[in-house]
Parts: sequence; structure tokens; C-alpha cells
Amino acid sequence: MQNNIAIPSTTSSFIKLLQLAIAVAGIWFVLHSWVITNQQGRAILQGQAEQLMRENLITLSQAAAYLIENDQLDGLEQLTRNIAASPFLYDVVFYDSNGVRISWSEASAAARVMYGKFASQHLVPLVQEIRSEQQLLGYIKISLQPDTKLNPSFARWQQLMQHLLLLLLVTGLIGYLLRRSFSRLSRQSVRLSKP
Repeated sequence: MQNNIAIPSTTSSFIKLLQLAIAVAGIWFVLHSWVITNQQGRAILQGQAEQLMRENLITLSQAAAYLIENDQLDGLEQLTRNIAASPFLYDVVFYDSNGVRISWSEASAAARVMYGKFASQHLVPLVQEIRSEQQLLGYIKISLQPDTKLNPSFARWQQLMQHLLLLLLVTGLIGYLLRRSFSRLSRQSVRLSKP
């Protein structure tokens, strides 16, 4: 009585292990690339938000220069309240040329409390000089809240990345099903070709 069970060769086992290792490395690479792309996208959006706020600071400093030159401190207080109403900002402070606060929002606090290592939330300080014809009149400081929930672009980016991950998973599933189908077809063709 002869046994017709085929004993796999060590080469065949090695190739299957190699294929499995390559597949695992490929999955890791795709998921790692997805995570890196997500982080880079968030950093780009955050950088754009900061750049936009810096451009707004230049305009605000020009408005503040007019108010300070004309001793319109009530107007400066109103400007402070209007700026502080933005959900993207934590606080707003106007300083004179000596660094003395002349107008500030309610959330304003000492820098060591707001930006120190024991701060309750991460804030990005942005400072702009207030100048009129090369004369330094003061400074404006705002604290930008880099909270991604406040910016609709971050939500859209997150949604896009979730769709991309879903597409990657579907692509993997399709690849698995195709491989399975082709291996069945190749086994059937081998059986049919044997006499």
C-alpha cells in the first residue's frame, strides 16, 4: 500500500514563509505610511492656520496703531473684545512700547501660567509689533488654540483619511480574494492537465 500524501519540500515552506513575511511587512508599510501622511496633513493644516493668523495680526496691528496714535483706548478695548470673541483664540493682549499691558481679554494670564510646562492646554503665542511710520507704538499678543475640533478643515482632513484607510482595507480584501481565486484556478488546471 502506497501513501499518496505529498510531503511539502523545505523550499516550498520557505517560499510561503517569505511570502507571509513580505505581506506582513507590506501591511505594516501601508499602515505606517497612512499614519505619517495623516500627521503631516495635520501639521500642514496647523501651519496654514498659524500663517493665516499671522497675516491677520499684521492687519490688526495697523488698526491698533491708528487707535493708539489717536488715544482712542475705548476703541482699543472694543477691538480687544471683538478679537477675543473668536473661538480660535484663547486671549488677546495689547502692550505699549514699554511692554505694559494697555488692553487685554478676560482669559489673559501671566505667560508662565499660559505657556509653561504646567499649562492646562497647549497654546501657540503669536506676537506682532504695532508700528506707525517706523515708530514702535506697542505690541499685540494673541494665543492661538491649536484645537483641531475648532477648524472645519481638520474634520474634513480626518474624514478623508478615514475614507483612505477604508479604501486600503477594501483593496487588501480584494487582493486576498483574487489570490485565493487564482490559486484555486491553478490547482484545478494542474489537476486537469494530469493524465
